Amino acid sequence: MVMIKDNKGIERYSLSTETFNFLNRAREKIENEDAQVLGIIWGNVGCGKSLLAQKLAFAVDPTLSIDRVCFDKNEFVEAVIHSKKKAIIADEGISMFFSRAAMTKDARLMQELMAQIRQKNLMVLICVPNLLTVDSLILDAANFVIRCWEEKKEINGRLVQTKGNASVFIEMPGDPYKSKVIHYLKNKRSNFRQRMRPPQPLFYIPGNPIGESFSKPWYPVDEKDYRIKKESILEKYQLKNNPVNSSKSSKKENMLTIKKRINIQNALHMKETLNFSIKKIAESLNISSKTASSYVKEGKRENRGTI
Repeated sequence: MVMIKDNKGIERYSLSTETFNFLNRAREKIENEDAQVLGIIWGNVGCGKSLLAQKLAFAVDPTLSIDRVCFDKNEFVEAVIHSKKKAIIADEGISMFFSRAAMTKDARLMQELMAQIRQKNLMVLICVPNLLTVDSLILDAANFVIRCWEEKKEINGRLVQTKGNASVFIEMPGDPYKSKVIHYLKNKRSNFRQRMRPPQPLFYIPGNPIGESFSKPWYPVDEKDYRIKKESILEKYQLKNNPVNSSKSSKKENMLTIKKRINIQNALHMKETLNFSIKKIAESLNISSKTASSYVKEGKRENRGTI
């Protein structure tokens, strides 16, 4: 294990030797080889993608700041334009910018941005919930993809929730891990009833235990600033979707839609991670068993881009 220190020389978190060597190679590429490094981290909402992205980016670029953690298109464009040999994170709020529909609309902009990323030797990490929603231009250009998830592990004789568990698939000459996992996910999506063995990653990254008896995870960018920025972006989207002159009925409809989306994610998490029965899920969310079952099925349909 290799300990990563903050800018004051204090040890903050550890990385496995494989992860550290992988990130050292990424640093060499952007600093000395006139190259770009593009990675995609995918996984369900709340699984630890954002913090994982920050830790990986900080290990490559200790100057990482909140200005280069981007939640919308405009922030990302500004960060790319004003950075050189730096790491940039496109957090989950910006994921739609890299979808097929959005990139078809902004094709010229994305081509220009990709050229800028190459010319300015940037490391860019993109966080998305579903890998297969990302446009092929980005998927093809990515040097690696990382699957992220949360799960319970036995630590000191008890089950503990961990976040930020990850498997890393790098596109290597003669051994294209990235292409293999993308091919697997596409086949799984089109033949979801068929049993298929998932490809093995090059290496794994262990997650962080969550709970009162464990130390709070360290954020490479100030956690308070990060959460304020994230909340401000969410508020902006809410205002955009709920203008002042909108009717009360449309506001109520939007709130019901948001509540349903949250319940779907919670139901899927309870079923797949906590192994709750449909009856227990229904009781926890105060909904009928039929609705709970439909939420779990809908959540699974939406997340077929995960292994």
